[in-house]
Amino acid sequence: MITGTVTGAFTNAVDAPAETYRQNREGFAKHPILFALDALVVGPVGLATGPVCGLAKGLALDIQWTIGQVNYGDAFGTYGPASIWRPATWEWPSNAEVKKD
Repeated sequence: MITGTVTGAFTNAVDAPAETYRQNREGFAKHPILFALDALVVGPVGLATGPVCGLAKGLALDIQWTIGQVNYGDAFGTYGPASIWRPATWEWPSNAEVKKD
């Protein structure tokens, strides 16, 4: 959580535009001007919201790691979806078992 909060502004300035692209690849392919808007608008918004996003994702990852749903290496040692270095990526795989009632 502390890592996410401290580094969140810088990592989210990169990850927020990247995640916007990942979620809208078709739109970016059809309208290339979106790359400029992504960098000029989403990048600064990512910088401003980064500490909060980093705190939230860091806390979630800490809890999941504590209960065995996320591996430490996935959270800190990669740039995969579960990485703390990707604070705008709010969906990631976990080792959680979903129990059906």
